[in-house]
Amino acid sequence: MSTDYNHIFNQHWAIYQKILQHDYMGHQAVFGLLEASLVKGFSNRQLDLLDIGCGDAQTLGSFLKTSNIRSYTGIDLSKEALELVPNNVGALNCDIGLMNMDFVAAIDQLVEDKTGQFDVIFSGFALHHVQDDTKALLFAKIKQLLKPHGRFYLIDVYQQEGESRAAYLDRYLAPTLTHWHALDEQETDLLNVHVRSSDYPSTRTRLIKMAHEAGFATCECLLEDPVHSNILLSMGK
Repeated sequence: MSTDYNHIFNQHWAIYQKILQHDYMGHQAVFGLLEASLVKGFSNRQLDLLDIGCGDAQTLGSFLKTSNIRSYTGIDLSKEALELVPNNVGALNCDIGLMNMDFVAAIDQLVEDKTGQFDVIFSGFALHHVQDDTKALLFAKIKQLLKPHGRFYLIDVYQQEGESRAAYLDRYLAPTLTHWHALDEQETDLLNVHVRSSDYPSTRTRLIKMAHEAGFATCECLLEDPVHSNILLSMGK
């Protein structure tokens, strides 16, 4: 498992760097709003933060520099991605813990070990890789891992109301074929194969329903970006 996944990470890492450089996925806007919400909501607190599906933490790390992070815990299946995390979050001068596991199993383990561990739990472009029944279970377990007054921030792609998965995939991937000019043909094909085989986005309505059914007292939509199909939800206990 690990060898195969690391090979996939190596293939996609170079593509992802191009996507970030050209902001094809709208990262700057959505992560900028996340940063602003963290500063506003946690200005006087040291934060213990859990990053679900962290990859190499490059993007999140750059938007955490205005927050007071006491500890950073990252979960990812790729060992090679995790090896890059200390460099990408090192400027935060915080304790770093890494879990080289599938994030579903890792969350189960964290719940078994101790509840109420984190002030902030974050997942960026990871949970759409599992289907809605698994997402709903994860939401409930994530709530258990939050401290009182903690928040769960979800950045992910989302599906339009009434839109089929097939229609979503065609719509979402269309710009990769016409406007993502920094990618060559092989990179575009690889990206399309990955998304079509691995993406199971939810609608805004379904995500908010999952949050309330999991017991979150609030679920605020901070961004709904139909151009990039990005959504940012902030859930509180």
